[in-house]
This record gives sequence, structure tokens and C-alpha cells, in this order.
Amino acid sequence: METISISRLKAHLSAELKRIEGGLVLTVVDHKRPVAILSPLHEDTLFVREATSLYSCKSFEPLIDEDAMVFLNEERTDSW
Repeated sequence: METISISRLKAHLSAELKRIEGGLVLTVVDHKRPVAILSPLHEDTLFVREATSLYSCKSFEPLIDEDAMVFLNEERTDSW
């Protein structure tokens, strides 16, 4: 397991992530104090499945019949 400073990780993030993706485990240190461990994800941790049904959308009836702004303004005046 290698260690890397936060400043070096920030400067070389893409390259270090490629190394991690290849199997490297990195310990991130801040002033020689370990603060995080970066390790590759295992392939079985990501779960993706096909959709079982088609997308559908339902329309709902409005809860109020008047203009929403009128209702909102009435509610605001009541609170003052």
C-alpha cells in the first residue's frame, strides 16, 4: 500500500485514479497523518439491471380550482 499527500493527489488526480483502477490501494495523508484510503471498486459492487416495465406517466387533478398565485398571496398575508 502506497501513501500520497493531499497536494500531490490534487495535482495528479487522473493519473492516480488510473493506478487505483489498476488495483493499487493508496493511503491519503495530511501532514503525515492518514486521512483516507482509496481502493478500486470490485466489479460485483455495481448492480445494474434492465428495466422491467415501460415508462408511464399519470395525470392528476389539481387540488385547488383558483389560480395558485392568488392562494399563495392569501396565505402570505395571513402570516404577517
